Amino acid sequence: MSRQQQNIRIEETARAGVYRARRTDLVERWLDRGLVTARQHATAQDFALTFEASALREHYTLSGWSLDKVDGSVGDTDWVSVSQLSARQRIGVARGLLGPSMWPVTVDVVGSGMSLREHALRASSGVHRVTHHEVRGRLLAALDLFERAWQ
Repeated sequence: MSRQQQNIRIEETARAGVYRARRTDLVERWLDRGLVTARQHATAQDFALTFEASALREHYTLSGWSLDKVDGSVGDTDWVSVSQLSARQRIGVARGLLGPSMWPVTVDVVGSGMSLREHALRASSGVHRVTHHEVRGRLLAALDLFERAWQ
């Protein structure tokens, strides 16, 4: 069985007898290997759902994060729903909690589904090279912090 086949889960849908294949995310694979706890996995899933609900993926870049886009106080907010605003407030709290070292990797890997290596390549500048091992350590630290402080 190839590595790619190991990362696929077959699940039954709401309709009887209908199945779907889904790709497991990194944190779920870490849960299977025992690298993270079930609570850390649940917190990561909650963060991913909150990030998706905030509709901020297209606003985030590795080079920066504009706070006015998070709290919705500046710009055209007529189209923003109450659930998006509350999700953006939670994302703002998470950003303050994780800080500049753990925040980008958490958003890219947990929020956007990027691989560790891809994030490491994006995070590397011409002078400072970031390895995927360093990124992995930052993400594990972020999940540990999330487990204790994410609400």
